[in-house]
Amino acid sequence: MEVAESDHRIMDRCSALCSCGFVTRPCIRRRRGDSRRLRRSHLAPYVFCCALCLLLAFGGVNAEEAKTPQVSHFLARDLRAAQDALKAQNYAQAVTSLRHAQGAKGDKTAWDNYVIDLLAFKAYAGERDVDDAAPMLLAAAHSQYATAAERKSWLRAVIGTYQSEKQYQKVIDLGQEYTARSYDPDIATMIAVSQQAVGEERDAAETVQTIIEHETRPEEKYLLFQWQLYSKLGDRPNTTRVIDELVHYYPKPDYWLNALQPVLRMQISDADLQLDVYRLMNEVGVLKMPRDYAEMADLSFDAGYPGETVAILRQAFAQHAFTDPRDVLRYQHLLTGSEQKAQADEASLPTQQTKAAEDAAGDPLVAVGAAYLSYGQPETAIQLIQRGIAKGKLHNADQAELLLGIAQLRSHQAAEARRSFDGVAHSSNDGYAELGKLWILHTESRGAN
Repeated sequence: MEVAESDHRIMDRCSALCSCGFVTRPCIRRRRGDSRRLRRSHLAPYVFCCALCLLLAFGGVNAEEAKTPQVSHFLARDLRAAQDALKAQNYAQAVTSLRHAQGAKGDKTAWDNYVIDLLAFKAYAGERDVDDAAPMLLAAAHSQYATAAERKSWLRAVIGTYQSEKQYQKVIDLGQEYTARSYDPDIATMIAVSQQAVGEERDAAETVQTIIEHETRPEEKYLLFQWQLYSKLGDRPNTTRVIDELVHYYPKPDYWLNALQPVLRMQISDADLQLDVYRLMNEVGVLKMPRDYAEMADLSFDAGYPGETVAILRQAFAQHAFTDPRDVLRYQHLLTGSEQKAQADEASLPTQQTKAAEDAAGDPLVAVGAAYLSYGQPETAIQLIQRGIAKGKLHNADQAELLLGIAQLRSHQAAEARRSFDGVAHSSNDGYAELGKLWILHTESRGAN
């Protein structure tokens, strides 16, 4: 993950203001794979350093100059020694003086503790001692004297530091405290990553959901992270829901392959249904394997759609899908034959249409409409398929409705296409019902992107 320009400005400011060198190695550590797992922890040292820089640049707390309240008299000597040591960048001496102040006998006020915590944070940070510095800043953040802005900034710094140190339960606890006051997607992300790290995948998925709900358009990385969490849990309903969202907003072939799994796992013996599955695969860009191209070509040719066969085989050869010389020879021969048949078939469509109109059943009109669709004439296809459906007596009403939706979608009639696909989605045939839902998803995805 690259550091954004604003983060570079943060680093520059820290380098200018902070003489303790807290942003130098080994405090900044990037772990392999962090960016792929949505980690923001490499920014934590910058944020942590900024908290320190603000204290140093504006003087922090001066025990002697404070008017009201003031540190207790019995602590003044140790705190002055600590301040002098900090100015001299003698952090070890500052730590010694502050530990002496922490152990001093007497009733410390809330202000005393606040001053000690801030000075101790500076001292430990100067020594690059994150383990001891973070609790000091956390204690200061919880003080009654910390402003709301300081509390927010310091908590954020501590949370980021704890994540970089893999103290995941502390990230979860403090992160939830932080987000209860102010929502922050970076903090919520750290909480989710930490929940995943401690084996709380369902809680992590719910945390990611809160991030998604705050976004107008869910970011791909959050949806993908949530899908991975639900997949590990074996939660099929939520896994399906999230992959549908990924397809809706980011219709990539890999996501479509996952969305298609329910229908691809079916044992399909119906040639019409199998051809319609291949049609969707081709539509969304996942028809890649030579076997799939070969079977779709054979099925479309056998179904009487040579124009579709030609289109599929030309695509297959353009992508060099066939590598076996026997397949190349066989399907080149089929392509040649289909081109000759398609030429005659397209020329005879008006005659076929006239004969189909005279038939008592609707199937012939649907078939001619599908043929027009295969030759790139969806408007004519819509009219004929609608007339065929209206006649009734259909051998495959689900396929007719599906073909109508495809023709409407290709004619840019998205609303009408969705209604047609919705009818298929309510089919009693599980295969067509699943295809109807997937075509709805494809239709909505086209409108969202």
